[in-house]
Amino acid sequence: MKKSTGYRAILHNYQYMKLLVAGIINRFGDSIDAIASAWLVYELTSNAMWSAIIFGVNKIPSVFIQPLAGAWVEGKKKKPIMVVTDLIRAICVAVIATGFLFGFLNAWIIVISTFVISTAEAFRLPAGSAIIPKLLKKEEIVYGTSLSTAIYTVVELIGMGAAAGIIALIGTTGAIYIDMVTFVLSALIIATIKISSDESRDINGSLQAYFDTLKQGFSYIARSKAAMFLVLFAAFLNAILVPLNSLMAPLANEVICTGAETISLISIAITCGTLLGTVIYPILSRFVSKEVFVISGGICIGLYYLAVIIARPLYNNTAFTYAYVAFISFIMGVFVSLLSAFLQVIFVELIDEQYFARAASIMNAMGNAATPVMSVVVSFLAAWLSTSVIFVVIGAIDVLVCLYLMLSHTLSDILCSKKDITVTSSESA
Repeated sequence: MKKSTGYRAILHNYQYMKLLVAGIINRFGDSIDAIASAWLVYELTSNAMWSAIIFGVNKIPSVFIQPLAGAWVEGKKKKPIMVVTDLIRAICVAVIATGFLFGFLNAWIIVISTFVISTAEAFRLPAGSAIIPKLLKKEEIVYGTSLSTAIYTVVELIGMGAAAGIIALIGTTGAIYIDMVTFVLSALIIATIKISSDESRDINGSLQAYFDTLKQGFSYIARSKAAMFLVLFAAFLNAILVPLNSLMAPLANEVICTGAETISLISIAITCGTLLGTVIYPILSRFVSKEVFVISGGICIGLYYLAVIIARPLYNNTAFTYAYVAFISFIMGVFVSLLSAFLQVIFVELIDEQYFARAASIMNAMGNAATPVMSVVVSFLAAWLSTSVIFVVIGAIDVLVCLYLMLSHTLSDILCSKKDITVTSSESA
């Protein structure tokens, strides 16, 4: 008799719920810290240059260290890695807050601490990705992923909304100390999780063995059609959303002819759409084919770029403008979240478990690398083209790419494939 699964089953999976609670606490602290840290850097330096430097330093480990970390994490116990990296992050955050409180903090201490925190995250993320299939059954993963994504989004909104009040109440230092406490609590909760299969494999600890493991990870990505598609498509999605994120202010001012309130409207509408899409994904996945998720989600992003420009002559009506922009932003949020949830679930279904950490780290690194690269491209285009033209060009490119995927026979083969790389004993990591 087939056991029914759904959100109720996830809520009764106490070990996964511990991981979820730890993630909630982490996300809440991070959302407060994101605002508090930005304000702290400005208070300390009064120089936008340092904000840009710290932002760049924060991204370096995600692009360059995470693929290397994924290979190292693969053969190790995942729970201790998550606990230790949370504690490392707590210590670094404590150094920043204490330094600011006692007056010895400077910009370089923040840069170094930021690099260490991001490096710890580069190890924690692949470990966290690899631990999920050890806590959830295959049929539960879609519900677990949707539940965690929806809750994390709500918690981040609450944290960002509460950040200003918390800073006003206990100061910037107090807000950053809250982030430190959330890291410690997360580590303590994760330490209590029981994982029957979280065992390190007997891998030779030599440097040559590590590089062999790393090489096997990249080789797996290169030879696996499913893995290569997921890595490249994730990078494509990150890149295609850069113009919207980076040009939202000129979009509101030059195209929609409104003010900063439109930026808030777009952000809120997309977030609400994301929440709805995340919750309904497990239900839709029973009836909607994999190809539809990829094509409809991808095309919807391109259509959004085109739709916001096509309606420009009608933006002289204020009521229509706000209603229309909110509606199309909400719809895009729904489809983007459906596509994101699909990619997370299909990753677990198609990637061999022994390659989870390495494949996840490479996919995250490619996605993070795509953002600054596309930012440079958009900056170059913005120097020569108007925002309207950029949106039309990007939207058209997105639609054409997705139509190509739809018309090509390779998409169905990739998404319907099984774990298509068989690992021999000589290759096992």
